Amino acid sequence: MHLQYDPEFLEEAAPILEQLAQTPKPPLHDVATRRAMLGAMTSKDFPLPEDVEHRVYQVAAPDGHNVSVYHFCKKPSREGRQPAIIHIHGGGYISLSAAQCARSHPPAVSQTGVQIFSVDYRLAPENSYPTPLNDCWAVFEWVRSNAEQLSIDPARIAVMGESAGGGLAAALTLLARDRALSPPLAKQILIYPMLNDRTVTNHAGELAFWDANDNITGWTAYLGPDVGGDQIVPYAAPARVESVEGLPALYLDCPQLDMFVHEGMEYARRFVAANIPTECHIYPGLPHGFEALASGASLTKQAIANRYKAMTSF
Repeated sequence: MHLQYDPEFLEEAAPILEQLAQTPKPPLHDVATRRAMLGAMTSKDFPLPEDVEHRVYQVAAPDGHNVSVYHFCKKPSREGRQPAIIHIHGGGYISLSAAQCARSHPPAVSQTGVQIFSVDYRLAPENSYPTPLNDCWAVFEWVRSNAEQLSIDPARIAVMGESAGGGLAAALTLLARDRALSPPLAKQILIYPMLNDRTVTNHAGELAFWDANDNITGWTAYLGPDVGGDQIVPYAAPARVESVEGLPALYLDCPQLDMFVHEGMEYARRFVAANIPTECHIYPGLPHGFEALASGASLTKQAIANRYKAMTSF
């Protein structure tokens, strides 16, 4: 049986699929056009439920740059120390922002009660590795150092990210382990993560929304001329890590029509082999970023429910 879109997804996403089919794909290494295309599909508006409040903080990165942090939490504030999630947005390392990817956070906080801190890290190629990761680490340290004021249990902090944000979240867990962070990170929640700079095969063809040229463009912008070479370290491309021993519990999900599915499954397999608690979901008939295009589809609702459960189980 050949790969095809899930019928419910296809029906709901039909208007944007038709629009994408009529839009020329940008050439290799054209970052500006990809930014414009992805930006046109998102919005900086994120309606807040009555029980959720939103703040923006500024956190100093190692080079003095102020990193914006979008904080979403329940109101009134819950008593005692609570779990929290450091969230890192997607965009292929080259596009989007914390604000453009924030729409899912208010309902998630409303449903789970877990605070979310979303990092507006700097983008490549203007800011290549390790700057985006340093931005994320600075926010992570800031949340930990202000845990008491933010009513956070430092032993119950997880990282979460989609696509390139999933790659940065995975890299953050490697840093936390290798720097002997105490207490350690509690969990990593990786949503179709972008982990391997050597991935160049797109098994889903035109059904995939992020193709081989997109992937090469994003990774090259992030890693520069060394992309794909043996000198790339795991903090830059987490699939390169030699051992996952000592890393926190893993939740990973990925749609089957996503070229990241193979690297994601290989990453999850290594956690299973290391006897680290692992939960993994593959969604047939769905492409990269499916939840933004078909929020009403049954598989999308199932994926969101699985993620909410992951957000409340650490």
